[in-house]
Amino acid sequence: MPRRALAALAASVLGIAGCAGAPRPLNVVLVLVDTLRADHLGLYGYARPTSPALDAFAEDAAVFTDARSQAGCTFPSVNSLLTSQLPERFLGQPDDAIGIPEGMATLPELLRARGWTTAAVSASSVVRRRPSEHNPRGGFGRGFDLFLEACEWKAAGCVNRQALPLLRSLRRPFFLYLHYLDPHAPYRPPRAHPRRFAHGWSDKRFIRRGDPNPIGRALYRGAPDPGISAADLRLLIDHYDEEIAYWDGELARLLETLAAAGLDDDTIVVVASDHGEEFLEHGHIKHCRTVFDSSIRVPLLLRAPGVAPARIAVGAQNLDVLPTLLDLLGLPAAGHTFAGRSLRPALESGDRLHRRQVSAQGAFHAVVGPRHKLIVDLAGGGAWLYDLAADPGETRDRLAVERRAAAPLRAALGEWLAAGPDGGTAGLLARSREAEERLRAVGYID
Repeated sequence: MPRRALAALAASVLGIAGCAGAPRPLNVVLVLVDTLRADHLGLYGYARPTSPALDAFAEDAAVFTDARSQAGCTFPSVNSLLTSQLPERFLGQPDDAIGIPEGMATLPELLRARGWTTAAVSASSVVRRRPSEHNPRGGFGRGFDLFLEACEWKAAGCVNRQALPLLRSLRRPFFLYLHYLDPHAPYRPPRAHPRRFAHGWSDKRFIRRGDPNPIGRALYRGAPDPGISAADLRLLIDHYDEEIAYWDGELARLLETLAAAGLDDDTIVVVASDHGEEFLEHGHIKHCRTVFDSSIRVPLLLRAPGVAPARIAVGAQNLDVLPTLLDLLGLPAAGHTFAGRSLRPALESGDRLHRRQVSAQGAFHAVVGPRHKLIVDLAGGGAWLYDLAADPGETRDRLAVERRAAAPLRAALGEWLAAGPDGGTAGLLARSREAEERLRAVGYID
């Protein structure tokens, strides 16, 4: 049994944070890996060894095997993760804002108010405290004592150079949010990274450089064919996998530093992603377009004192991260209402009751049950049902023959939409189109 598994077993006898007496002041490190598909990781069944460090971390962690993000795009996916609010809450903000609105409680705010030191290092051009090319208003810095963003568009090594010293210098307990941009396009790890997968050749320079943007420009400007071969696409995926492998090496450095600083036994570590990436499985490239699992099925792992290693299939969501952390830290919600729910029952008592998951991207909304997934196009009126157990690639629409399976998912979608902001479906669509136009205007999507 791994060392941390033994420690977790002992801690479970004594009571995890908040169970017996005063809550222990645990630190929290939230690792957000931009654009990371779950199905390209060893611990989620990928054949390639892209993630040895994360796979090893998983041996000492709770791994949610069926986790999804709330959107297929960084905005508003990260907004949802940091607030446990549904993505439509962030649409239609004034002044082109895509950050977290004032008055909406965030995870760093809630922790700082209770004595945690809060810090962030972000390589994202979207998750910013100050304005940037792709986020003209900033708006993600509220609640952070320190928000470092000099690594914008830079590789994971840059994030670690700023983050690792903080592990030793931050006053405890601390909350540290790390936003790694790898493996976001272009898929181009540093030259020093030894190539393990991308050994092929293409006559197209953009493919050799791991750049999917020319494909996106062709697709979304009406070209009937993106002009690449199957070998080109395979090489592009090879470059994407190289980026994952590079980030995984930097994760190993982060975890080694945590251990060397003596933080392993009093720190909760969460590894999550904001969305996945499309490689023409459903006619799209990159992200911000769909709610297929290639875009929204993401890794979610949690390692904490008192939490035994396990693989848990309960239908977890990024919405659940905030309430789960508050619960594990023994902190009350203090009158705040969250769209997510604490995963602590699944972590502690073996509760395996599947929870429905919801995701939205533009007009497309998805509701996922224990076996089936319903996708509805609110603009075009189309609907599709997939049996994820029999067809994980979502290639065969079953709506015509399994309407009974679709009924509870349709009802859940109706409840979700009814609980949203005023304006009904028409208002939601208008806000979604406005958000897409903002991202298009600043060059974030084609």
